[in-house]
Amino acid sequence: MYGCGLHLEDIYRRLVEIALERVRSGAVSERGLARLCATSQPHLHNVLKNIRSLSPVSADRLMRALNISVEDLLWRRPGDIQPGVKPIPVVRQRVGPGAEPNLDIYMGYYPLAISLVSGVVNPVLARLSPDLLLPRALAQGDLALLDQNPAVRAEPTGNGCWVVLERGGLRVRYVKRRDACVCIANEATIHDPQQWEPVATMGRNILNVVRARIVWISREMET
Repeated sequence: MYGCGLHLEDIYRRLVEIALERVRSGAVSERGLARLCATSQPHLHNVLKNIRSLSPVSADRLMRALNISVEDLLWRRPGDIQPGVKPIPVVRQRVGPGAEPNLDIYMGYYPLAISLVSGVVNPVLARLSPDLLLPRALAQGDLALLDQNPAVRAEPTGNGCWVVLERGGLRVRYVKRRDACVCIANEATIHDPQQWEPVATMGRNILNVVRARIVWISREMET
């Protein structure tokens, strides 16, 4: 999932391509870049011409000198003003009945457009499990982008869908306000406020109950 289909030589080649583009554009000189990499200018010149190669230590120094990361090498192309994507961790456990209440254990990363995660705090992706009470806007198997912003979770508003801790597991539910109380509803109770469950009656801090807000879902098109 993370960098799928790439090999180390591909990543190294992209590093050299970015360095060559910077030198050609005048952003940095070969001499200055060689000094930052602690190597000689002739050696770096041959590296840029694909005659010689850098040691792993020198390659790390070159990345620092160019101010680029592994993510840039995986998804950035020479000439890009800025990377168009950002790697987002994917939660190992699916969200739904029987799921462990943990959003901090990952199984890899998935690239998303920067525009999707702009303003999202501590974003993670999670796959949704089958759930008979899942909000109708969602479906099992959806890959959901979660916003874990504590300020948003402390004052949940709107008609969105939230990941909540309910009866020992994580579920996707509606979070509603009734007077001064924050309540949890599901697809069966959403139209009956008398059945909404007040968070206060659970005897826990709201942040321990409301874990994240769903801000985006990816769904496979129907066959």
